[in-house]
Amino acid sequence: MTDMRRLLERQAEWQKTRNRLSWPEKVRMAEAVRESLRQLRLAPSGRTGPPSRSGAATPSPRSGS
Repeated sequence: MTDMRRLLERQAEWQKTRNRLSWPEKVRMAEAVRESLRQLRLAPSGRTGPPSRSGAATPSPRSGS
């Protein structure tokens, strides 16, 4: 149970620090996350790692393939 308490304390601290950030910093972080996601989507499909939740290994029915 101490692990759960530690996790909850870490989450509470993270929320406090996030609340202290200025809006420009929050926007900068959001843009960085968006760019990281874009790069992951553009990465070669032969990369190793866990499968994505979106089913990237199979073509989308909307892709026209």
